[in-house]
Amino acid sequence: MTASGSSHRKPSTSGWDVRLYRRWIGYNTLAFITVLTVGFLLVLLGNDVLHMNLASHNVILALVIATLGAALFGGVLGALQWLVVRERVPVPRKVWVTSNVGPALLAWLVVIMPAVIGAQDSHQTVSTAYLLAASQSLALGPLLGLSQSLVLRKVTTRWKWWIGANLASWLIVDAVIFLLSRWAADLNVLTGDGSLIEVYLTLIATTPLTGRALLWVLAPSALTTARPAQSP
Repeated sequence: MTASGSSHRKPSTSGWDVRLYRRWIGYNTLAFITVLTVGFLLVLLGNDVLHMNLASHNVILALVIATLGAALFGGVLGALQWLVVRERVPVPRKVWVTSNVGPALLAWLVVIMPAVIGAQDSHQTVSTAYLLAASQSLALGPLLGLSQSLVLRKVTTRWKWWIGANLASWLIVDAVIFLLSRWAADLNVLTGDGSLIEVYLTLIATTPLTGRALLWVLAPSALTTARPAQSP
């Protein structure tokens, strides 16, 4: 019994699990590709088909599209992330998904929709505006970590570290992309000159960092409850 306990001591502290780590990267990658692609189609629908612009005062339509985009983000990303989170802690799927919707809605309302509508009014390319807005909305990534940490606060003593982990991962990736854009003019998503694929890669690049951090935050030794099923 003692030998068995000591053999699990180190894994419990680090929380490392190759299977969960790979699943986190895979699920987030799938979610980002789905969210960005469908989001791109949403802004095209709102502008090219419905002619949404400031002149027509179509604020309600912009709000509807932003809400759909946020719901898509929270639903897809949240549901796929939850498949990993649930293997460590008893977080209800609805709660985790909801924690993703708020930051996503803020990103759509504050960054993406104003940029797209502005492009329509100035007769610029909507797709370029969407790329730039999607790149700039990466700065709201730490807000997602904050929202999720409020959920993790009930199940792990390391919940505060999840805020820092998200902030660090987004800053590191943004810094790397910025430096690369200085060396290669074609890789310039931060100023709207990059491609949609580069925006995908920018988002996906954060997943190995956040994945490792999540496993540590949800390490068995850090959990506040050892028996999830017994929680009220």
